[in-house]
Amino acid sequence: MDPYKTIISCTNQKGGCAKTTTAVNLATSLAEGNPSMGIPPAKVLLIDLDPQGNASTSFGVDKRLDVPTVYDLLMQPSDGTLNVHDYLIGPGILTDEMQRAFKNMNQDSRIPPRLKVENLYLLPSNIRLSGAEIELATKLGRETRLREALAPVMDDFDHIIIDTPPSLGLLTINALAASNWILVPVQAEYYALEGMSQLMNSIRLIQKRVNNHLKLFGIAVTMYTPQSKLSAFVEGEVRKHFGEDVFQTVIPRLMSIAEAPKDGAPVVLLKKPTKRNKGSKQYWGLAKEAHQRILARRAEYGVNPESVLRREAIEKGDPEHIWDDIED
Repeated sequence: MDPYKTIISCTNQKGGCAKTTTAVNLATSLAEGNPSMGIPPAKVLLIDLDPQGNASTSFGVDKRLDVPTVYDLLMQPSDGTLNVHDYLIGPGILTDEMQRAFKNMNQDSRIPPRLKVENLYLLPSNIRLSGAEIELATKLGRETRLREALAPVMDDFDHIIIDTPPSLGLLTINALAASNWILVPVQAEYYALEGMSQLMNSIRLIQKRVNNHLKLFGIAVTMYTPQSKLSAFVEGEVRKHFGEDVFQTVIPRLMSIAEAPKDGAPVVLLKKPTKRNKGSKQYWGLAKEAHQRILARRAEYGVNPESVLRREAIEKGDPEHIWDDIED
């Protein structure tokens, strides 16, 4: 595994902390880019490693569809013949699924022109994945199945984001074994504080026994209620204990964020990032911070990998996109 690749697991053993929402909106924002915020577009792979399949649902993907999923990938023999691309849903189908889902829920409304993706790929999941932990328990290298599957395609993406289950079981261990970084969403409620020490101990154990390249990418305070003394207290405690590891951007508890999956698309696509649309605005702000941290980490380690989108544009002889990439 390349220790300098951007592979981020969005992880917290506590459910209801906006983990999936954060993974989905971060992956989408990094893929789409936003020149005014200094975020260049990137080729991004989002892995739905939760049997609930909520990351897939966030793009309107029907979990009843008979398509290859991350379960099928993990169950394949690790003999070096896997092609992860055979299991992915590409930008074209993702766009179609989002627009179909939006139209089904909003039959009298015009499909927003923003409801499309160009650089985002999804490795979907469904309920079949719930049996993977039992089936993997008897297989050799059960903790590193995902890492082995991703190894041949790491250079095909600028960023890989993994959404994990709300537990510290074998699926989450697979995600952390395959990642270089961990992003922890923390709900601005009291019980969230109690689980942080357990999560940090688990991360240290993974670092020691499975993946010594794993590091903390950042902590995002989510589901924050303005004017709530409890939310302010939890945020203060998290910042006191984790300092600069905590993102400055705070994700509020908003109906627009909660309702976005109903319309079959992430809130960063459904709504423009304006003061009126604070949910989208804050997630774009988090993406900007994440991009800046990625650049800072690369500078720290003295690496500057070539943009996959630029490399592909050069290979295709597309001077317009090459120029756009240089301008970014």
